[in-house]
Amino acid sequence: MADNEFLEPKPDVTHTDKQLMESPEIEEIAKEVIETHQIELGPAQIGYLLVYPNISKQRAAKFMKATREVKHYSGNDYLIEISGDLWDMLDKDTKKMLLLHQLLHVDPVFKAKNQEWKMQIRKPDFADYYEINDKFGNEWYKTIQATVSSLHDLDPRQEGKVTV
Repeated sequence: MADNEFLEPKPDVTHTDKQLMESPEIEEIAKEVIETHQIELGPAQIGYLLVYPNISKQRAAKFMKATREVKHYSGNDYLIEISGDLWDMLDKDTKKMLLLHQLLHVDPVFKAKNQEWKMQIRKPDFADYYEINDKFGNEWYKTIQATVSSLHDLDPRQEGKVTV
């Protein structure tokens, strides 16, 4: 039988060198932050993931509402992803501030008309974000930018573009 090149296995075209890991450490610190700052989550479930080596060279963390498929398989309404290389370098106080910032995105709203919860995302211009700055300053944010910058040899212009 003649070889047919259409039947040969091809390398996976969606291959990525990023690795996702659930993080009990992040979850533990997040519980502490939620309790300390009395963050109201309603029935919302949050998944905490480390992305190794990183989300991107200029993205320290990422918050997202789970798709219905992710919700179905994981039970999570929201996901918080944090660059693993950064997380490993941060002190506990900076980790707490990073998680506080991410957790303030959670915005479950009870809709009385339908008697159900709607999971929404709070935008960063919400007053609580200013409260973080007023209470704690922005040193934690500068620490994250400087750490990411040193991990990836970013120039000062790129360092200013590092986001959480």
